[in-house]
Amino acid sequence: MSEIINLNYLKEISGGDTNFIKEMLELYITTTATEAVLFHELYAQKDISGIGHLAHKMKAPIQMLGATDLYNTIKTIEESCKTGLNLELLPGNIDRVNQLVNESVTEVKGLIDNL
Repeated sequence: MSEIINLNYLKEISGGDTNFIKEMLELYITTTATEAVLFHELYAQKDISGIGHLAHKMKAPIQMLGATDLYNTIKTIEESCKTGLNLELLPGNIDRVNQLVNESVTEVKGLIDNL
């Protein structure tokens, strides 16, 4: 499994404060990561606007963790919902987000244990 998370940005903005980094990682697990499952519910309801709002909400915390692939997929979802283009790609992108989120949670838990 390749690494999803890159803590360089968090280390930089925190000045290497491990308590801050740990807090941000725990926050990711309890909030952002738990929201990813909502994409499937919103898609089942054909709530494209809701999907776009959720993607927008998740972007910043994901970017802060340096999860580039996950961030780019979230950004693609947000753009599709905003423009109405490539909506047929939403199911695959939503699946990809959920896969990456699940993998990242495992990775983040390991990072927390090692701080």
